[in-house]
Amino acid sequence: MKNMVLKDLIKQSMIATIYVILVYTLSFASFGVVQFRVAEVLMVLVLFDKKSIIGVTIGCFVANLLGGAIIIDVIFGTLATAIAGYLMVLTRKKVGIALIWPAVVNGIIVGLILTYGYLLAPIYISIPSVFFGEAVVLYALGLPVYLAIKESSSLSDFLTS
Repeated sequence: MKNMVLKDLIKQSMIATIYVILVYTLSFASFGVVQFRVAEVLMVLVLFDKKSIIGVTIGCFVANLLGGAIIIDVIFGTLATAIAGYLMVLTRKKVGIALIWPAVVNGIIVGLILTYGYLLAPIYISIPSVFFGEAVVLYALGLPVYLAIKESSSLSDFLTS
């Protein structure tokens, strides 16, 4: 039992760390009205193991906190990630549908934060732009990553164990 808990802790810590590294390595694309947060590709891990919601959510929290986001963004941007992950788990048997949830949830929540928290753009620009960036990341990068993991039995086994 101890080994299982330790293994889960290590896995979620790795996911969170990779998320933060991707956000900062690609910070020019990770923040703002038009954002292609490549770290969100890690959301596909939720389709293999629902516990991955923890790692991705913690990674989002740390990345937003360290990135100088306003507190409402740190809280509700992170909550958007958790909600999207949960919805992905509920629809994981239909991958095409599951991948749209982060775009929808982040589009609405982060779009509202960009408009009313940062005063960066009107709502009719911020929501669609966040939705678009998230959808591009999840379908152009996330879907191929998902399919590659699914094809690799050793990687798939590692993620589901």
